[in-house]
Amino acid sequence: MYILVSADGTLSLEDVDNLNSFSVAEKSDVASSSTFSAIAVQAEEGHYWIDVDSVIKLSSRRGDQQWVEGFWDMLRKVEPYGYADLVNKRVKAHIEQG
Repeated sequence: MYILVSADGTLSLEDVDNLNSFSVAEKSDVASSSTFSAIAVQAEEGHYWIDVDSVIKLSSRRGDQQWVEGFWDMLRKVEPYGYADLVNKRVKAHIEQG
């Protein structure tokens, strides 16, 4: 699953059924996208903390309770490795330039 930051700065959640990975694919510089900046803050170089509720809102399956539970399960699995912060409801993603 990945957030696509399009050339005009709009966001979409792609490959929503892939609950094994999470990243951000940029067609434009994420730092210049005010829409992306509204849901994310930079962690270390090349990584961002992204608001979990915003990711769910971007999903075409946001109304599917089974998908939402699967997404939260994914976050619980990666939290021990530093890729999710469940207390603050955020997920860490790396940037893939496309």
